[in-house]
Amino acid sequence: MKKFPSIDLGRCSECKGCIETAPSVFCYNLSTSMMEVIEHDEFPEDLVNEAIKNCPEDCISWEDSALCR
Repeated sequence: MKKFPSIDLGRCSECKGCIETAPSVFCYNLSTSMMEVIEHDEFPEDLVNEAIKNCPEDCISWEDSALCR
């Protein structure tokens, strides 16, 4: 089962630390003024885990793809 990173936007302070850690995975959408996960078939687990570990708001997590279908 595939997994993907998820951001709890209600807890996110938009510090952009996740972008510094994993710019190929996370971005800031200027149109919506929200953090986003860039769509990929697979995600670099080491970079996402580092972003999760360093997130000051603890708002990034892994989700199973089956949960969103």
